[in-house]
Amino acid sequence: MLKLLRNKKTAKWIWIGLAIIIMPAFVFWGLGGAMRDKNDSRYLGSIAGKKITPLEYNDSLKAVRNTAIMRFGEDNLAAVEKALNLEAQAWQRLALIGAAKKLKIKATDQEVIEQIESNPNFMRQGKFDNGRYNELLKYVFHTQARAFEEQTRQNIIISKLYQKITEEITASDKEIREEYQKIKSANNPKFKFDENKFLTEKKEFDQAVLEKKKEEYFSKFIAEQLK
Repeated sequence: MLKLLRNKKTAKWIWIGLAIIIMPAFVFWGLGGAMRDKNDSRYLGSIAGKKITPLEYNDSLKAVRNTAIMRFGEDNLAAVEKALNLEAQAWQRLALIGAAKKLKIKATDQEVIEQIESNPNFMRQGKFDNGRYNELLKYVFHTQARAFEEQTRQNIIISKLYQKITEEITASDKEIREEYQKIKSANNPKFKFDENKFLTEKKEFDQAVLEKKKEEYFSKFIAEQLK
């Protein structure tokens, strides 16, 4: 059961927006406006003027932890948990949900159902298995079905937010060439640029450079939401 959660195929199930949230580099943008309000013990802090209750924060923390389990596996989580800084990511998630709400981004019940039923961890013989689903929720995620389904809804919303925020980002030919040169010469000081070879290998660099730009842009967007 736990080995399934460490399967490399699991990463394909996690949408890129969620993969970004649990990348340690994004944590270092800081918490900004998500600071504790010392004058009101009923709230842990605020984001964009919205006060955050302990319940809201704890729900967000549980969600990012479950996402980390999906990516790294429960057995491996302890080894990377400190670097991930899930507490900071919980604030990030709250900020992104708030931003998505302002943009009126939503996820339908059908999208939630399809996302869960397409998760290979919940399948037996290639088909969604409700018994397996409930077993993993209970013993691996330690989460009630309704809560997990709401987390899934939020995951979809964040992914849509990522797509919307980064949809106009492009990578120029110059940027792709520079990245190609950088990677190829990293372990080969004598590397010489070959136009024909570059054109042959260019396609595999296109997407990588584009995604890198999108991730950098989105990280700045996250930072802005936390001010």
